[in-house]
Amino acid sequence: MACFALAACGGDDDGGNGDTGSQSGGDLDGKQLGQLTAADSQALCQDLAASTTVTKEDLCEVAGAFAGAFGGDCEATKAECMSAPEEPSQGGGECSTEGFAGCTATVAEYKACMKAQVDALKALSCAAPPDTSGEPPAACAALTEKCPEVLGTEETGGEGS
Repeated sequence: MACFALAACGGDDDGGNGDTGSQSGGDLDGKQLGQLTAADSQALCQDLAASTTVTKEDLCEVAGAFAGAFGGDCEATKAECMSAPEEPSQGGGECSTEGFAGCTATVAEYKACMKAQVDALKALSCAAPPDTSGEPPAACAALTEKCPEVLGTEETGGEGS
């Protein structure tokens, strides 16, 4: 469920702190997650927030799809979600490098996985319910192998890539 963590990375903070040592998200692609500074992590999150936008409609489709997958009414859940007032963003625009400590996956591998998770999330609908296997998208194979703690899959390390 790391894709939901993306929402916490987004924010209104443009990071205008004048750090000359930080690189933009795209410039970091070859760097390992464990090597990122706090400024690098923030740049990565800003890059991901800009390229992996999830709308309220997307989230309501997900809510409906999950309701339908577990015996609820998908369309009613989606409609109720859409009519609910917008909730303020809970993310403060801050990202932490703590989850990346010791991780040897590259920023490019992380970004590919996050994009695949967001794409999978956006593909959910009442007609296309969620895959409840718990398996991450294929684009997450490198991240799952190198840094399972980033995706919260450390206990699954059995079958592999």
